This record gives sequence, C-alpha cells and structure tokens, in this order.
Amino acid sequence: MVTIMTNTPASQFSVSLDGFSEEDTPELMGALAFMIEQQGLLQTLVAGIVELLPDSLVWRLTLTGDMAATVNRITERADDSPYTTDRGAGHAGAITLPRDDGTFDIVISVDALFATRKDPESVEELTGHVIAAAEHLSRHEAGHAVLRLRGEDADSYQDVEGLSASDAASRKPLAAHVDDNRIEQYTAAHAPSPLHHVDHLEEAISHLRAELNEAKRTWRADIGAAAYRSLNAANGLVRVLAYLAPELGLDENGTPRRPAPVPEGWTDYVEDSWDHWSGTFHKLRPVDELMTTDQLGAVLAELCRLMNAWMRSIGVDWGLTDDGREYIYWTRDPY
Repeated sequence: MVTIMTNTPASQFSVSLDGFSEEDTPELMGALAFMIEQQGLLQTLVAGIVELLPDSLVWRLTLTGDMAATVNRITERADDSPYTTDRGAGHAGAITLPRDDGTFDIVISVDALFATRKDPESVEELTGHVIAAAEHLSRHEAGHAVLRLRGEDADSYQDVEGLSASDAASRKPLAAHVDDNRIEQYTAAHAPSPLHHVDHLEEAISHLRAELNEAKRTWRADIGAAAYRSLNAANGLVRVLAYLAPELGLDENGTPRRPAPVPEGWTDYVEDSWDHWSGTFHKLRPVDELMTTDQLGAVLAELCRLMNAWMRSIGVDWGLTDDGREYIYWTRDPY
C-alpha cells in the first residue's frame, strides 16, 4: 500500500509496479523513474481512477512492464491459455479485471503510456504525452469497474431477445464495444486520448481488406479458419468505429462528423454506413450517466442488426441457418 497525494486528503491506495526485468532498457527505466519521481505519474493515474471510482477499497492499480505476464499472474491463467494483448490490427494497453470478491485489478502498460505516433521533439512534449495518456487510460479503466458495479456492463444486457440467430451471434463483442463507447464519451470530454483513434482507421481498414482477401483465397482449404479471420477483422474495425464516434462527435445539426481527410478505404468500407454506426452509438449515454438494461439492450439489438447488414454491404454474407449451421460467402473479388 502507498500513500498518494491527490486534490483530496491523503488516502491509502493500492499501487504497485510489476513486470520489469534487467532486460528493460536503461532509457525506459530512466524515463519511467523521471515520470514517477518528478512528474507525478502515479498521482495522475490515481486521480483519474478516483474521479470515477472514489472508493479506494474496491480497486488496485498495477503499472506493468509486461502486461501479458502481469495479467497471467493476477488471474492465474493456465500456461496453455495465456492472455494476449493482440487485438487484430492493434494491441491492448490496459485492462480491468473483476475479482470474485467484488474488487478490481486495474492493469496499465508502461508501453501504452509512452507509445506515440511520432517521435517527440522535446522532453516537455514527451512528458505531456505520458501524462495525457495516464489521464485517459486511468479514467477508461475505472469506467469499466463503474459499469460493472452499477450492473450496466455487457454481462447485464447482452442477452437481448427478438434477434435472428445470425444477428444474435454478434451480441457479445458488440456489447463490449457499447461499454467502451460509453466510457469514451466520458473521456472525450474529460481526458481525451493523446493517440487519436482516427489515426488507427486506415490500419484497421487495411487489415480488414487483407484478411478478407486471404480468407477468399484459402477458404477451400479451411473454411472455418477463413470465416474466423473475416469476422475477427470485421469486429476489429467496428471496435475502432465505437471509439471514433465520440472522438469525432456530431455537428450542430446532429450529423456524425467525418474524419478530414478521410483515410484510404473509408469510401469502400465505412462511408455508406457511418451515419448509422455513429448515430446508434450516440444513443448511448456517457459512463457517468445511468442507463437501464432495457435501454442498453435496445441499442445493442440495433447494432447487431447493423453488423450483419454492414458486412453484406462490404461483400461478406455470413449467417446461421434455422438449424444452426453456419454459412459464409465472400462476394467481392478482390476486396
């Protein structure tokens, strides 16, 4: 336990460092020590969590140099089923782990705090970036704990009824995007990410295109693997869209804003459906505002229907028959 001074009276918070080794570069360790000792990095992280999750008894924070190893240790995952940070075209930089006793382990990667899209031009620029990343990630992860404590996280509403078998199949991943979107609506106003999600769009679209072309090329050898890679890549792009909607917001007429300039592939894979995607996500409320499970379920159902309609529009006809058999057709050549 450590004592952290925030803008509230001194309190006891559980904050620890983990996953560092002698193999870590002196540059990284020196920069981390500077941020902790001179720039108040730990205080910034704690303040962000406390803003949404003021009860220090329900959470623990771990700042890690090896996120996979730390998560595996905390969750006691089996060696044959290790945690991975891979997320299609991207990587996870933080995670909130709910525990059986009702508390949460918040794990934030040092690499995620120092990750930049371009080399900083000064120490001051790098320092500002790390602090902004800490402000954002701490609030984002605290938001997941808040949703679970209020009974508004994905597990509480994802079993919506009235969907076809095909549409219902995407409930779980889309519910996760609903949670992320609500949190990002809050952070967009209070602690925006220094890494703009619009900058990930082109990579996500390119990844989807490459995966669809590879799936169509190889499906005769293993149609199950081809279907998985197609659906996984599509979900990866939708995840980016869930983050992008609050980042871009709506204009004065309530119309979803577009990125400017639009990235390569936007016209082929996003433009025709963007108003529907963004408009549906904007029916959600930020994490600091209450929503009922019925309200959340209604938005999730709309997203599920949109998911398959969007996939058909980009050339992937996937679904389940009445007797539960899966089918998939790739209708473009090439993507």
